Amino acid sequence: MTRHVFSYIIFLSLICFNSKPNTVTAFVTPCHVSKNSPQRSMTTTTTTAAAAAQKTMTEDELIGIAKEYVFNTSPDQLSPDFVFRGPVIGPFNKADFVKTFKSMAASDKKGMNDAFPDLQGNVFGFSVDPVEPNRVWYFVRPRGTFTGPFDHPTVGRIEPTNAKYIAPPEARSVMIDPETGLIIYASVGYITDRFTGDTTKGKGAVFGLYQVMGQELDDVPGSWKMTLLQKLSSILPESLGIPKSYSKKEELPAWWKDERMGAEK
Repeated sequence: MTRHVFSYIIFLSLICFNSKPNTVTAFVTPCHVSKNSPQRSMTTTTTTAAAAAQKTMTEDELIGIAKEYVFNTSPDQLSPDFVFRGPVIGPFNKADFVKTFKSMAASDKKGMNDAFPDLQGNVFGFSVDPVEPNRVWYFVRPRGTFTGPFDHPTVGRIEPTNAKYIAPPEARSVMIDPETGLIIYASVGYITDRFTGDTTKGKGAVFGLYQVMGQELDDVPGSWKMTLLQKLSSILPESLGIPKSYSKKEELPAWWKDERMGAEK
């Protein structure tokens, strides 16, 4: 149990990898978003990561950048000051984020795409935040079937059971630096309704996939067990192959001020 909890971070943000070592493909499928939405000028505020930049961007420009990131994710789209955060994982700086995913892309093991070959992200609802004007929110309602084998990083191969993967609606977001057009922040994993008839016990992102495969993980912010395991993984030698749950505080971009790490509440 302890060993496989450590491995969850490999699949953080429910991002699956294709065979190209320098490409990260977001766990989503193409969706249609109307281009007839009204325009409004966007400027940064002092509360955003790009507070120093005062370049304006239209709503279509912001949503266009967000959609490109979601549907065709690449490290080149990430700002040098990029931060990734989920409810109990992260914060990750760009280097740690990309390093984790590139290591998985080069793997010849059976991954999430093999285990759930019919996986659909069902992405919808791109919209610009009225308070943080360079932040774009969107939703996913993933569906799939556990019909293929999955090579778990620590417990070995998990054979398929044909179990249905029906995830609850989940909110995600990206924040864009208007000066460069690069993604400076990404968040995933925030369930909006856990009473929609899901098969994941109300869990989203990778926690939901693991739940369907019979590998339950603690996704509760403030969990002392998860917090302890994360702290332990952060001090163990990298040679052991145990993935990090977050970057070192001193290696995070200066704009990131929140002191909480991983599952800390």
